[in-house]
Amino acid sequence: MTEKKQAVALLMGPLLHLLHERGLDGDAILRRNGLNPQMVRDPEAKLDAEISTALLDDCLQELNDPGMAIEVARHAQYNTFGALGLAVAAGGDLYSVLNRITRFHRLISDLVATELIVDDQSVALRFSSNTDHQPHPQAIVFVMATIVRLLRIRIHREHNPVAVSAPPWIETGLRQAMGRYFRCEATEADHYSLAFDKANAQQMLAASDIQLAAMLDATLAQRLAASEQASLASKLALWIEQRLPDGEPAQADAAQECCMSTRSLQRRLSEEGLTWKQLVEDTRKTLVERHLRTPGMTVTQMAFLLGFCEVSAFSRAFKKWYGVSPSQFR
Repeated sequence: MTEKKQAVALLMGPLLHLLHERGLDGDAILRRNGLNPQMVRDPEAKLDAEISTALLDDCLQELNDPGMAIEVARHAQYNTFGALGLAVAAGGDLYSVLNRITRFHRLISDLVATELIVDDQSVALRFSSNTDHQPHPQAIVFVMATIVRLLRIRIHREHNPVAVSAPPWIETGLRQAMGRYFRCEATEADHYSLAFDKANAQQMLAASDIQLAAMLDATLAQRLAASEQASLASKLALWIEQRLPDGEPAQADAAQECCMSTRSLQRRLSEEGLTWKQLVEDTRKTLVERHLRTPGMTVTQMAFLLGFCEVSAFSRAFKKWYGVSPSQFR
């Protein structure tokens, strides 16, 4: 949506927990790097990449721990990852989970290219720079360590990667910390990667919800297809969809996300034959059609997911769209 290089705030919540545990004022560290502590608690908030890099360097100096990323990963919970946490929590087999992670990263990050590489021996996640800005090694290793932690919790505590790689220029202390945590020496490469034995790709994560996993896979496919059309309206629709459970998002916030004025946003949408109100309504209609196909989804749940403050308001909107109430439609 903008040429400005941005990084998602996935690790900020766990990072603040670690700083607090070590007796440091995390909010003060964020503020001196020009970040609002409340804003970064949204795991999908977009941060200026240069500021994010400076913050991680600052935290490294404060903690004096080259393995900071590993320690931050130990504080990660599903709810710290927003929609990505939900996508992972649904479970399924190892291959499906890694594939879902890959597809979700393509939606939330333009800085890092995430690929799923499958060969005769292994299934691997590969992370590499997608721009001229090098992602911070602590951020990438945090993602890798969190994935391994998830698999150890949900498959087996001895579930380790068979191969790990990282660029040669990362700090020696971080490479050593990776070797200890992954129980596998981190070899040198021009990218980061995390490979698992292909023979274990069909292993199921404990407490998997296959129905939810299937729904999320379909949702990700639709979101990727829309994202790749590259129109402002398509990208804003994805942004609106992510925020509707917190209530109807404001046009001013959308303009800020696009780094433009509200008036400029109105003009750009008008060029695509839309108004902000139409775009919000169209996004809600797309979502309600998806939710109606979800077994067990209640009217109250749909109203919440679509950002309505009352079920009655959702019912009125639904009747306007389809001519009948939600219960009559079903």
